[in-house]
Amino acid sequence: MPPKPNKRVKASILQPKDGAKSCNTPETTNLTPETLGHKGFLALPHELIYMILSHYNEIKIEDIMINPTSLPARFLNRFKALRSLSQLCRLSRKIYLPSLYERLQICITTTPTWYKEHGNGLIRKCNGLLESQHLWPYIRTITVCFTRFEMHRVLPSFIQLLKALPNVQTLEIPHVHALMTSTFKKYFEGNIFPTIQKVVLPTCAHWILRSCPGIRDVTCNEGDGGVLISAVVSAGGRNLEALSAIVAGPVHMRQLVKADPPLKRVRVDIGMKDPENLIRSFSKFPTLRVIEIVTDNTDVDHLVKIASDTLRACAEYP
Repeated sequence: MPPKPNKRVKASILQPKDGAKSCNTPETTNLTPETLGHKGFLALPHELIYMILSHYNEIKIEDIMINPTSLPARFLNRFKALRSLSQLCRLSRKIYLPSLYERLQICITTTPTWYKEHGNGLIRKCNGLLESQHLWPYIRTITVCFTRFEMHRVLPSFIQLLKALPNVQTLEIPHVHALMTSTFKKYFEGNIFPTIQKVVLPTCAHWILRSCPGIRDVTCNEGDGGVLISAVVSAGGRNLEALSAIVAGPVHMRQLVKADPPLKRVRVDIGMKDPENLIRSFSKFPTLRVIEIVTDNTDVDHLVKIASDTLRACAEYP
């Protein structure tokens, strides 16, 4: 007896009418910046991402004040994370690229020959940024170490870049070789960096400060910093509002008083030479409102009393 035919009903493939979608047709989503921002990693709140990034080591003023020849590699981790985030897609690049380049750090080394690494890094990054004009507006802070390695190549490129950046306001220099003062004079003299408002630098780098007429905040991380006062005055000194870790002698203080800057805040470390007279020397600035005293749990009641008297004298100064 012949086998019975298979009576299974086969589903017919119907063509949709009037342009309607078939129920068997998978729905696709166009990947646009708008849809990417609502799905996956980029859907997370920006505040959450930046909170996570805040747990990475960032360069702080305390790291620069110890005048290190270089900073350790752990400070690269945040940079690497931001670089990876900026390369996810166009939208992530738009979000994270400004944070990636907000600080230009050329002060971190990973090899024993740190002096060569600083020099080669400066040449490579300066030349690369000079060809990447779209990144210039993002850079607000530059943290850089200078050694004597290839200075005839390093400094011209650095100066050219510093003059080109439109929004850089802070220049931090953890370390400069002590014998580079005359070299700095040769390359920096005659240049002007009008956007720089805050600097942290060693005394031997004072020629940089002479090129910053809009300076507001000066911190010294090596030496007594007295020459920095002369540099500020020679640059104009009309905007100076804050001084930190600077021991100004009588001559330098007279120069500063004559310049009459709108000084509002000074920071004095008790480890400085003769902190009592240093605090008193600021009694002729009528705009001075804050005197910070840095201490290591040492009793500073007498310095607080001197600071109070000094601020009172400032308020009464004609």
